[in-house]
Amino acid sequence: MKIAFTGKGGSGKSTLAALFVGHLRATGRRVLAIDADVNVHLAPLLGVTADRGAALSHPDNATSVRRHLMGTNTLVGAVEHFVATTPPGPGSRLVTLDPADPVLAGHGVALDERTHVMHVGTYEPEDIGGGCYHGHLAILENLLSHLRAQPGDWVVCDMVAGTDAFANSLHAQFDAIVVVVEPTPESVTVARRYRELAAAAGVEDLLILVGNKVVDEVDVDYLRRELGAEPLAVLPAQAGLRRARQDGRCPRTEDLEDVGPLRTIADAVRPVSVPRRDAYLRELHLKLAQKDWVRSLHGDVAGQAV
Repeated sequence: MKIAFTGKGGSGKSTLAALFVGHLRATGRRVLAIDADVNVHLAPLLGVTADRGAALSHPDNATSVRRHLMGTNTLVGAVEHFVATTPPGPGSRLVTLDPADPVLAGHGVALDERTHVMHVGTYEPEDIGGGCYHGHLAILENLLSHLRAQPGDWVVCDMVAGTDAFANSLHAQFDAIVVVVEPTPESVTVARRYRELAAAAGVEDLLILVGNKVVDEVDVDYLRRELGAEPLAVLPAQAGLRRARQDGRCPRTEDLEDVGPLRTIADAVRPVSVPRRDAYLRELHLKLAQKDWVRSLHGDVAGQAV
């Protein structure tokens, strides 16, 4: 299963993603946690130092990963012709959650033999004025589209805040997208906008609304009324989590008063059918392939989707 956590900045999505990883680890699952937020919060919350040289978007790492993924796929032709939406094809290598997988072993930090953490990276001084974060996320799109998890495996991704996933193919890469919502007008506005874009993209059925930092039933009623839907799960404000962060500790499921909401989220995720996902990703690839800047930088890449 591949699940993403998103929402307004400060809604608690990174903390919730870290707790969800902890819950999956406690149930014996193999987990790949990916920090794809420009602020790089998930990795530290899991006890991993987000070293610049280990970032997936570091040019050397991105090239290494793409070279591995390309394998003998002649439809790509060369690493330089990889674009964000390049799909796997004949001869491509796929990524697994096997600890010996070259991508996992070479670019992930092992918390144990069943849990690995990767981070995309963030802006660096040399990036100033040179582009947007979407360029960094392209390698994540490549990784996710070439990843084949086994039944029972999980990929947990902490996303950029807001609706950035619709600027690329990330909204189409997951089996579920958790939108974390605080009972505030600003957080609700982001969640509503996310639902609107998800409906337009045909992936609204993948959304899971989760209320967070809820104090009382008034907050829950507010979320129901403003969202026009019942949140799948609601997490109350957690003193244990606040104390953990104040003490400089990583959040743990033991800090929660009840892990039921995490279990509810996990139980609600269902795999997206492969034909549905492949068809939509091909559509997005062909859309990107027609962009003038893509043709200028990478040539005619439409044939990669054959």
